[in-house]
Amino acid sequence: MSSKPLRIMFVDDDVITGKVMKRNCDNTGYACQIFTDAESCLNKFTQVGADIVITDLRMPGMNGFELLSELRQVDIDIPVLVMTGYSSVENAVEAMKRGASDFIKKPFDFNELQLMIERTIKAAQINNENKLLKRRLGSKRNRFGLIGDTPAMKLLFDTIDKLAEVDCSAVILGESGTGKELVACALHGHSPRKDKPFISVDCGRLNETVFQREMFGHVQKGVNDATLNMKGLIEQANGGTLFLDEISQISDNMQVKLLRSIDEKYIQRVGSSNKIDVDVRLIAASNYDMDELLKEGKLRTDFYNRLSVVSVAVPSLEERREDIPALVESFVTEFAERYNRKTQGYDSVSLNRICQASWEGNVRELRNAVERSIILADGPVLSWQNVNTANGNDKGILQFSNEEFVSLVELEQEYISHVLSCFQGKKTKAAKVLGIDKTTLWRKLRRYENNDEYA
Repeated sequence: MSSKPLRIMFVDDDVITGKVMKRNCDNTGYACQIFTDAESCLNKFTQVGADIVITDLRMPGMNGFELLSELRQVDIDIPVLVMTGYSSVENAVEAMKRGASDFIKKPFDFNELQLMIERTIKAAQINNENKLLKRRLGSKRNRFGLIGDTPAMKLLFDTIDKLAEVDCSAVILGESGTGKELVACALHGHSPRKDKPFISVDCGRLNETVFQREMFGHVQKGVNDATLNMKGLIEQANGGTLFLDEISQISDNMQVKLLRSIDEKYIQRVGSSNKIDVDVRLIAASNYDMDELLKEGKLRTDFYNRLSVVSVAVPSLEERREDIPALVESFVTEFAERYNRKTQGYDSVSLNRICQASWEGNVRELRNAVERSIILADGPVLSWQNVNTANGNDKGILQFSNEEFVSLVELEQEYISHVLSCFQGKKTKAAKVLGIDKTTLWRKLRRYENNDEYA
């Protein structure tokens, strides 16, 4: 068993049974939360999760069968034990068919329940380890330093395979943070040029004068008229690959000079008329819409056409959400080793919320959040709160002013909008967190849309 207290959620409308369970758990060292109704348990589980849920089947309101089904929607692997009276064993059998881990008859002996809890937790740990092993053995999950086995990533891997072996220019397109430079590295690292230099240039950081000197090199007169020849980045990449990141930032004049160098395969250092032969593969990248840039004249058509013999699209994280657990696992392993932290990773509910969250900065933002999360964590189990803190979102949802006031209706509308945003518009999950049923949520939303008073 883990040194961290086992987190149990116990659901029974019988208050006395709950009190006895709480006292026994406290004496055993379990962290047990008692609920007298299924709705309260589900709302709390959605927020903080648990290691195991133990529930009665027959309760007013949401019954144990419904709770089991809803828990599986939040965390498919959560162990659930059900309690049943002697006269309704058939209900326990039905619960097992629906995914319950085991059942115990009421009234129960706590020692018997404790053995069942530990057996169920051990089985869950083995099941999780087997799943993790299978994921690690997936040959298509981690290729070229990129992680993923979604259709979008498989298509990207196939494109890299085909493009790496040929010696043509290419343009990599994708949102910021998707890993365009990793794709460029993969194209170089699996090409015939792999033993030659790979030079990366951030075109957005250099003005035209500096860009020309950095790219083409320059000749500088020193003391006593001694000539100092400075190699440019193109010359340094000779025989290898030159990666131009964010080509939309290159000036029109520099686009012309680069195009000439590509076509004629030579450069001239600034301040010199000597020609230097170069053989460089050019790979460019941008997170802008190329069609718009071409229409606006910010990118020369001849320059772009020369570079984009093949275009490679890198999918956003929104297009490959199924890869998030594998990415998180990889980042946790990486940073736990780097910072010498012992961590068991994120609890299941937190991982579920990470998978549902909006990552506008794509993989880079997710990776940074995991890194800071590990640095700021207080224990071996990472939580959604770590992610919130890491992203600077722990200041509270609402900001209050001493001079400007809003109505409670406006506050309610803002908070409901925030919760819906957190769950990507999924009203069933949002309603559970808000503590209302979905019908009430629908009614409130319609009222906001149709009544100017709530606009």
